[in-house]
Amino acid sequence: MIRAQWILLPLAGLVEVGWATGLKHAETLAEWLLTIALVVASLWLASRAVRYMPTSTVYTIFVGLGAAGTAIADWAFFGVAFHWPVLAFIALLLIGVIGLQQVRD
Repeated sequence: MIRAQWILLPLAGLVEVGWATGLKHAETLAEWLLTIALVVASLWLASRAVRYMPTSTVYTIFVGLGAAGTAIADWAFFGVAFHWPVLAFIALLLIGVIGLQQVRD
């Protein structure tokens, strides 16, 4: 059975992708307010997960998923050039995240 923190933490990483993207692309007041709301939401979700998991695990997964998701969003939505080495390192990062989940549960 998946524990709640393993639902909250990927969700926090996904929301982090939203605010990281907002930092670059927000122009209107509404977009900036949404970006700020996403910052608060991602940190709140991560703070819930850290109650049940080691801080180092939460932080590593939170930042790793955010970085991977942001790179993928850049490729998919914002015309950033795709590079195979970047994909390889993202895969390595995700392997590490999965490994942490398996070792820390």
